[in-house]
Amino acid sequence: MARLDEKTPAVAVAPPTAPAAAPRRGFGPLISVGVITALLIAWWVATTGTGAVKPLYLPSPEALWESVTTLNTQLLADVGATLGRVLASWIGGSALGVLVGLAMARTRWLIYALNPIIEAVRPVPPVALIPFVILWFGIGDSGKLFLGALACFMVMVVNTTVAVGNVPPVYLQAARSLGAGSGQVYRSVVLPAIVPEILSGFRIGSALAFAVVVAAEFLGADAGIGRLIMQASRTLNTSVVLLGTICIALMAVVLDQAISRISAHITRWAAQR
Repeated sequence: MARLDEKTPAVAVAPPTAPAAAPRRGFGPLISVGVITALLIAWWVATTGTGAVKPLYLPSPEALWESVTTLNTQLLADVGATLGRVLASWIGGSALGVLVGLAMARTRWLIYALNPIIEAVRPVPPVALIPFVILWFGIGDSGKLFLGALACFMVMVVNTTVAVGNVPPVYLQAARSLGAGSGQVYRSVVLPAIVPEILSGFRIGSALAFAVVVAAEFLGADAGIGRLIMQASRTLNTSVVLLGTICIALMAVVLDQAISRISAHITRWAAQR
């Protein structure tokens, strides 16, 4: 038995390691701004600065600005028309898709009734239906709203059913063990759990709505960015074509950022788990 006064070998204790430095987030926006600035400079050098690229293939910044000043209020009207159609079709189609997806996830017979139709129509590009839509609705706004809403509906109905299926069963079992009924489990557990995935689906649907609505405007519209681009392409007015493309990109980015910020605010609890 070892005595209490016996010297024991010292054990080297490693000094506490300093926590790893958190990545500096301030460089992210600077990198984005730097890349955009570099692309703008390269655009000016390739067109105005050196003339290496012909104006027909890529208009210069000066030509683009001249198109903006020439179109003026017409450009604003076309932007407003396209944005209005996109928002209406996106909101309507997404809301209907979420409701149908929730109903399908809760009612088994509804899955068997609707799933074959949805899976058959979902791979079909909405633009392929444009000839029928023109026959059914004419060239007014109703046909474009229908196509945009259909695209968003297909995205959200699948997104919702998958989101409900991804809810961990342990959450449902825990709620039932505490005495929650079927409806209460759905309201208190399932719906809050699928909110992040639903909001992610909204971002996908908004981009798809822009693509479908603008494509529908190509074939017939009294106003809209798609009509503006189509008319300009017939006369090889590439500066207006580029201007319309930039307008679509800017609208899509602004809407996506708005959805992203709202989603981050609504689901701020998810990052704290």
